[in-house]
Amino acid sequence: MRTSQWIGGVAATAVTVGALVVGGGTAFADTPAPTPAPAAGSNQQVCTVRIPKLLTKIDSLTATINGPATTKGSTAWLQAREDKARAAGHTAAADLLQDRITDRAQRLTELAGVKSQVLAVQSKDCGS
Repeated sequence: MRTSQWIGGVAATAVTVGALVVGGGTAFADTPAPTPAPAAGSNQQVCTVRIPKLLTKIDSLTATINGPATTKGSTAWLQAREDKARAAGHTAAADLLQDRITDRAQRLTELAGVKSQVLAVQSKDCGS
């Protein structure tokens, strides 16, 4: 009795594996289902919520970078920290701060580019 159950189990397993091997190849080769079109309200949300939020964030970052020495994260603030580190003899820290100061100009260029792209999308897709 036990042998026939074992043989039956092996046969069932072999049939299952055979079906997966033969039929599984075509299932994996199928192209994925097409992505659904965006909902009608999603463009409205982009125009009324996301784009204004992005523009506000870009303006905020630009103002921070261009801010006075009292604004944490501004170029002037970094310059003051770099001067203080050099005066204290911490040249390694001062060099790192100088690298951050140098990167600020590039960051401003990137922010201006992103802002122009966002404004172009806004004028094209949102009609304003």
